Amino acid sequence: AEAMLALGAAAEAVPDLEAHAAGHPLREEAWRLLALALYRAGRQGDALAALRRARAALIEELGVDPGPALRDLEAGILAQALDLGGAAERPAPSVVRTAPAEPPGAAFVGRERELAVLDEAARQAAAGRGTTVLISGDAGMGKTALTERFARLLAGRGWTCAWGRAPETGGAPAAWPWAELLRDLAAVTPPPPGLAGRLAPLLDDAATGDAGTDVSAGRFRLHLAAGDYLAGVAGGTPLLLVLEDLHWADEETLALLTRLAGRLRDRRVLLAATFRQTEVPGALAAALATLARHEPARIELPGLSAAEVAALVRAVCDTGLGDAELSAIAERTGGNPFFTRETARLLAAEGLPAATRRVPAGVGDVLRRRIARLPEPARAVLRDAAVAGRDARLDVLADLSGDEDAVLDAVEAALAAGLVTEPAPGRLRFAHALVRDTLYTGLSSARRARLHGRVAASLERRSPDEVAAIAHHYLESGTAPDRAVRYARLAAAAAEARYAHRVAADLWVRAAETLRAQGGGADRERLETEVAAIRATALAGQVVDARDRRRRAIADARALGDVRLLARIIAAFDVPTLWTSREYGILDRDVIEATEHALAGPPGDDPALRARLLTTLAIELEGEQDDRGATAAREAVETARGLGDPALLAAALNGAYLNGYRSAGGLRDRRRIAAELLALATEHDLPGYLVLAHLQLQQTEVASLDLAAARRHLDEGHRLAEQYGLPLLAMIAEWYGGLAHTFRARYDEAERVYTQVGGAIGRTGIWSSERGMMLVGAFCLRYVQGRAGDLVGETAWLRERWPHVAATADIHALALAAAGRVDEARRAVPADAGPVRRDYFYDLVMAIRGRRAIALGEPGLAARAYEALLPYEGHVTGGATAVATIGPVAAVLADLARFLGLPEETAAAHDRKAAEVTAVLTQGGDPLEPPSRSTGRFPLR
Repeated sequence: AEAMLALGAAAEAVPDLEAHAAGHPLREEAWRLLALALYRAGRQGDALAALRRARAALIEELGVDPGPALRDLEAGILAQALDLGGAAERPAPSVVRTAPAEPPGAAFVGRERELAVLDEAARQAAAGRGTTVLISGDAGMGKTALTERFARLLAGRGWTCAWGRAPETGGAPAAWPWAELLRDLAAVTPPPPGLAGRLAPLLDDAATGDAGTDVSAGRFRLHLAAGDYLAGVAGGTPLLLVLEDLHWADEETLALLTRLAGRLRDRRVLLAATFRQTEVPGALAAALATLARHEPARIELPGLSAAEVAALVRAVCDTGLGDAELSAIAERTGGNPFFTRETARLLAAEGLPAATRRVPAGVGDVLRRRIARLPEPARAVLRDAAVAGRDARLDVLADLSGDEDAVLDAVEAALAAGLVTEPAPGRLRFAHALVRDTLYTGLSSARRARLHGRVAASLERRSPDEVAAIAHHYLESGTAPDRAVRYARLAAAAAEARYAHRVAADLWVRAAETLRAQGGGADRERLETEVAAIRATALAGQVVDARDRRRRAIADARALGDVRLLARIIAAFDVPTLWTSREYGILDRDVIEATEHALAGPPGDDPALRARLLTTLAIELEGEQDDRGATAAREAVETARGLGDPALLAAALNGAYLNGYRSAGGLRDRRRIAAELLALATEHDLPGYLVLAHLQLQQTEVASLDLAAARRHLDEGHRLAEQYGLPLLAMIAEWYGGLAHTFRARYDEAERVYTQVGGAIGRTGIWSSERGMMLVGAFCLRYVQGRAGDLVGETAWLRERWPHVAATADIHALALAAAGRVDEARRAVPADAGPVRRDYFYDLVMAIRGRRAIALGEPGLAARAYEALLPYEGHVTGGATAVATIGPVAAVLADLARFLGLPEETAAAHDRKAAEVTAVLTQGGDPLEPPSRSTGRFPLR
């Protein structure tokens, strides 16, 4: 009821307040609210009568007179005090940014349920339980109107309110909604000097990041600074933060939202975010999934009811409409408030007869007809504004028009028509994104390009520091490539200062492609830009794209003949990696040859660059049969250690770890390397490598059969990956859930994990082998259940997709044999089984090969598999990679021993070892669930 009073719905509140006062006659606040509602509803006499009833009840029951609140209210009503008249008459409260004044015709109807949800969320937040509200709805459904109406209510209660909007068009700096919001807050409540310095990248577009800081650490600190500042502001007054149009938000905006939703959960902060549920890109979907952990309140705006549509139409249009016409409008608009309002305005402008002769089919038709009613000079200015963006500067529009008076006339005409608002002096904002979209899509591509170029030139002259907007417009224009490249570089650097690597990567790539279009004369400049583009793309998590870009740039650099530039391009791809970052089993020979070429030339004389090139070589050659990768890794570590560069040493240790699978004894080396990396990353604040070290130690502990220790490292690695925004490492770590379920014979749960994790990684587009991993996991599960024959079709696809990987033939043959198609299985495998890669899959793949040899009756292959697996007898297959298993290695050895006719005591010894391994895995502490949840028995074979 109090919320309805604050929102001007006094008459609607009276019935509830009457019942409340009757039920609680001794509560003075109940009588005060009732009398206030009656007065605001124009019923002064009834209000005074309610106060008399209150006085009588208090005297009769308690023997006391009404308190000061009721006496003051009575005096105000008798004096007809204007300050009792409701929110519309009260002075505007002091807030950081008030919701825009409602333009004529912007009546607000309905949404009582939604306002109640918001009110409850605000009450929780005011009590120190920070809350997030997600408001979704189609375009025009009233998301902004609802949040603005509610912000006015909270401002009246003394809340501080701040807003940030994601722009629908390019040209805004990275994380712009947060920068906009924080700058408004800082203008009223400046952060202390130290905190202001930490927040500088968000408060000042010209601020630069700390070049010496690890990017993951820098991003985390910036997010912490934003949280610290907002928590401080909320210590003074409750804080409403509104982020609008998340469907257009960049990844850094979403990352900061998900971080702050957790950081501010015990503060007096209400986060309200709006988005179109029909336009949810992948980044927003991931953010919403993360926010779900904080149990946000959710509001999905439906269309208005027929009665509410009628009320809205009548508030906007004074043309007499009957029930039939109003019902038709409700049906045609689906209750969409914006569509309804624009239809009503059209009716008001054209009159009922003219409007109904040409009933608009959609909101676009309505807007086009309404825009067409403006004078042509006004329409021309609005078209210019549509190119400038949702918000446009009047001085820029005057440059485009050449006639300042014409611009002012156009603004006044559009204001009168309700098509635009004035958010600040000298600025124009379209009343809705759909208005801007209608104007923009009505322009030809050629006209758009020309106008983008003119907007860029005007901004460059008037506000050269708006580098993101200038870059956007020059890039869209396709003209002035030199200026486009210059501003794209500046904007990319500004995005990197905010750790918005996806935005930076897009700008670097567009700059490089613009230079490519200029021809051979710009090759050197383009390749310099490619160095930054490759690095930013990799840091954004787009590993496959970064590798492809590097491969093309390597070819161009070699053609140019600049070996030092070639070396920098090779080293630009530098991200922590748990597994191979290329397609499994394929050597990128162009990269390898180029790296060897660079090492033999002048770059090889630069110790730091040499270490990076050696690390590249080590990672590219991991798993190969020769020792070149391992040799390069050792030299890289020695060189980096001698230079005393922690980041360089961390990368070199990454390469050394990946080359540590060459023998069973490599487990000891991998544990040592991972422990060193953990200490190094902890001491020198290298979050990416800190996460990597925990995940490496998780792998080594699984291989060592210490599942409790593995779980501790996995949990910490996963926590840190989420904290520092490292999605690929976090997702890869989740494969372990399938293995852990398998150890407890929960096969259905394990298969669900493989499907979910593979699907999640696939949706990101940041890796290229997720489906293959899903099938390997599923095959192992079905094999240990005796159901491998179910997957003949899938294993055939696997073999066809990765014919260069010898293990795919073994897997397909086992599936065929399990299906009773042994002869076909023999035909499916080559006469020469081929080598098994010396990588993280070695113990699993060699065990599968041994099983194949038994199934197909291949004693020679069985003998080689037996010899290869003997050093791994105490291991579990798949332990090295911590993804999938077909049981203890010793169980495979026992069956191979019997197949080969070895003494029974040999086979029996293997059986005993298999039983020991199984006991450790199944009785030594379940990494996921209590033992009682097991649904089967982990197989000995």
